[in-house]
Amino acid sequence: MSVQEYLEKHLLSRKIEEAVNAAVRAKAPDPVLFISNHMRRAAPAVITSVRARQILDGRGEPAVEVSLHTNKAVHRASAAAADAPEGAAADAVRDAEKRKLLARAVADAVRVINEKVSEALVGMDPQQQSQIDQAIMDLDKAHHKAEIGVNSMLAVSIAACKAGAAEKEVPLYKHIAELVGKSATTLPIPAITVINGGTHAGNSLPIQEIMILPVGAKNFEEAMQMGSETYHHLKDIILEKYGSNSCNIGDDGGFAPNISRQVVGDDLLMSDPVRIKRAVNEYTCNALVLKANQVGTVTEAIEVVRQAKDAHWGVMVSHRSGDTDDSFIADLAVGAAAGQIKAAA
Repeated sequence: MSVQEYLEKHLLSRKIEEAVNAAVRAKAPDPVLFISNHMRRAAPAVITSVRARQILDGRGEPAVEVSLHTNKAVHRASAAAADAPEGAAADAVRDAEKRKLLARAVADAVRVINEKVSEALVGMDPQQQSQIDQAIMDLDKAHHKAEIGVNSMLAVSIAACKAGAAEKEVPLYKHIAELVGKSATTLPIPAITVINGGTHAGNSLPIQEIMILPVGAKNFEEAMQMGSETYHHLKDIILEKYGSNSCNIGDDGGFAPNISRQVVGDDLLMSDPVRIKRAVNEYTCNALVLKANQVGTVTEAIEVVRQAKDAHWGVMVSHRSGDTDDSFIADLAVGAAAGQIKAAA
């Protein structure tokens, strides 16, 4: 094939001329860079492969990281295991067995993603989040998400979400807002863990987390400053009243003194639409703690947010104890206008 035939086959002459004209109209100071970016945007993004690997999460537990490749870039995401062993006071032998099982489950999930999930998603437009998530869920023949794993599904889903935002050339939180169907975004109030107990610490306090909400702050920066200063001032008080041993920290970074009892509920709902519906009907809750790796995909997480907001509930987007370094929940909280985010101490 000659050069001329190649140009004609792919309509390159017309496309290059359009790019040059656009550079002239924009008075681009670097025409080569401008034309390159213009040509890049002219080609639609498609998923070319999905590759998974085992990593270690914040607790040193096996977890999944996914690299989703398009014809333009690579987008990575990870998610902590939904069934990671909980708490410093857990039995060591039982934990060791859980870790062995978890490692095998992660290895199986990596193989499924590299083979079945990748094949199912190749050629899809990363902007079509719901179709991608449905294709992932369709691979789970038993429909209980055990074959791939909830956290593995979420990692693939988040990577696709990041690719969709990149193709739109918008921040991730704005892309999520569009998926939710809202134009307005909201910075959340940070729920800051200051004291840990229960299975998240080695003390005798039954409550798992005591958090503070700096609701009087003028902005997010001031809210974080208030939370940080309160946290460190609390350390001085605990040190004076209970001694240095009580300044040890739990799984979420909160202090772990032996103090008075309280009662709190978290896993009542498990971010499960069926449980949420029952709680709405029975008036047992008025707020949702959303942990994305309890539901499986970005689309399902968005649907859970809609369900809670339709019931006029509050929504708090939450990390998982021992999470990975993926910052997706920050964008989810802003894009979904959740109003609150929980990310430990």
